[in-house]
Amino acid sequence: MTRLLLSSLLVLLAACGPRPGTTAASEAPPQVVLNGVQIQSFEGEQLVLAGRADRLTYQRTEGAVTATNTLLRLPGRRDATQRAPAGPRGGMEIRAPVMEGSLSSRQLTASGGVVIRTADGMVARTPRATYDAPAQHARGKEGVAVQGPNYSLRADSFDLSFTDGTFTFEGSTETVVGGAK
Repeated sequence: MTRLLLSSLLVLLAACGPRPGTTAASEAPPQVVLNGVQIQSFEGEQLVLAGRADRLTYQRTEGAVTATNTLLRLPGRRDATQRAPAGPRGGMEIRAPVMEGSLSSRQLTASGGVVIRTADGMVARTPRATYDAPAQHARGKEGVAVQGPNYSLRADSFDLSFTDGTFTFEGSTETVVGGAK
């Protein structure tokens, strides 16, 4: 019996060791991989963000999260009875092929062609944006193109406050107001 227990323990230890062909320098696989994920983020009992991702990976040791083909909805100002963020009708919607972030710092980088839609009908496109969840603030330094109901704009960089929905554009900026319909 002791011999069986000892051999079982050795088999388990061997199974838990490093995989053949891997080295310490290679990147560890994610500890959690989820496919077809619904995302919800709460502050206390209030839902502050909802969305989905085709795939989400989580690395527990660093608190690192990577999501692909992601849609996030942030609420606008709403009454206390509205539970879920309503997307563009009531706030903002953010789409990106890749979003990488840290749960501990609550920082996020979206890349691969980020699209932001607001309740007012504005659509902003940028190659990359960073999001600071505690400050509810996003910024991009790789250019932005904005299309609104009666205007278009291009700028070198932007800052966006999610708390009041205001954009600040910097660098070389070109704006076209009105236009042919």
